Amino acid sequence: MINLAAMLTWKGGDDVYKGGKKDVATLYEYWLFFRLLDLIEEIFELGPLNPEDFIEETNDKLGLKLKQGEELSIEGSYTSGSRKLNVKFSFNRTFSEASKYPHGGSWTRRMRPDYTLSIWPDGLSEVEAEQEEFMVHIHFDAKYKVDDLSKLFGQDEENLDLEKKEQSKGSYKRADLLKMHAYRDAIRRTAGAYVLYPGEKSTNWQGFHELLPGLGAFVFRPNRDNDGSSELKQFLKNVIEHLQNRVSQREKKKDQIYKVHSDIVKYELPIAVPEKIRDTRIIPDEAYVLVGYSPDKERLKWTLENNLYNVRYETGNGGIELNPKTVGARFLLLYGSALNPGSSRVSGSIYVLDESGPKIYTSPELISLGYPGEEKDYGYVVYSIKEDVSEQFLNKTWDVSKLEGYNPARAIAGKPIFVKLSDLMKAEDLK
Repeated sequence: MINLAAMLTWKGGDDVYKGGKKDVATLYEYWLFFRLLDLIEEIFELGPLNPEDFIEETNDKLGLKLKQGEELSIEGSYTSGSRKLNVKFSFNRTFSEASKYPHGGSWTRRMRPDYTLSIWPDGLSEVEAEQEEFMVHIHFDAKYKVDDLSKLFGQDEENLDLEKKEQSKGSYKRADLLKMHAYRDAIRRTAGAYVLYPGEKSTNWQGFHELLPGLGAFVFRPNRDNDGSSELKQFLKNVIEHLQNRVSQREKKKDQIYKVHSDIVKYELPIAVPEKIRDTRIIPDEAYVLVGYSPDKERLKWTLENNLYNVRYETGNGGIELNPKTVGARFLLLYGSALNPGSSRVSGSIYVLDESGPKIYTSPELISLGYPGEEKDYGYVVYSIKEDVSEQFLNKTWDVSKLEGYNPARAIAGKPIFVKLSDLMKAEDLK
């Protein structure tokens, strides 16, 4: 061991002992790497660490690879619980600048956190996990000169001009918090960024209602008796528990991000649409409209008096199937000669439907409600109308014949059209 130690050189030592003077802050950064590695090894299955991971052969000696600005990564896994995970712990990992979605990296300038813990589901490659929004990055920065949270993040009432002067002297304050925000914002798939410092108090801010996304600081002291790492260790365990929850808010948000941003087509709707209906937000290209034909005044009267609109279920030319569009329709646009004798294709009679969705009625059940017509051997899909919202749509009128799927024979048969609200808005009658 003595002979091996004599052969070992450390390029990173040049960062610590420049000109014979010891840089304790830099030494703290190196020390944290090995302590974090110990901590991560207790939670994840890193397996035996090979000497090749840390030591390389040089021309005359062995060199320790750990050096500021040079990346060193170690991979492992987590196989307990309901979801197997891959993990990668990195020192000085550089995230390339101006990366285009869906690739990983920073979408602004190049970023290099001191330590990065990357976690993604087993069964996906690291590249796949990045591009499909399954990757989670958590970053840590070492700040040895900070021993008090108030010095690290500052107080809200502090004078910002004074703070800038103090920062110019080398004090770590709000700038460190802003740097964590920069990691969170710039590096794609970052769920958390935290300062590690040798103080007394840890803090953890949560962006929403769950553990991640988050920002904060954790205590980690070079103290043989109590280094304060217990809170960070518990935090990492909580992270694993959170990532195994397939129905978390962060998981749902991740799926929506992938759904929205994986489509590079540019959509435009330069037409006024209500922001909310009955306290419910309206997303025009996700809300479906049932465009229904009303064949005569008698059935139109029954529809408006009972606040019910029926469509034949599955059978015949007018029948529909139950699917996300038909079940999830939010609006009803009624058209036909009974509404507009002058132009049966044009209508402004739009209603909001009950959000609970339609119900299935037999023909006798519908007739028992006063529905005009003879008893049939098929059922009906019946929608409940909540209210007329024509005024909220500024009393616009729409030409149904402009909608995809319209044809006169289809209308006469009573088969409805289901379109997105954004498509209906484009069919506005401008005559």
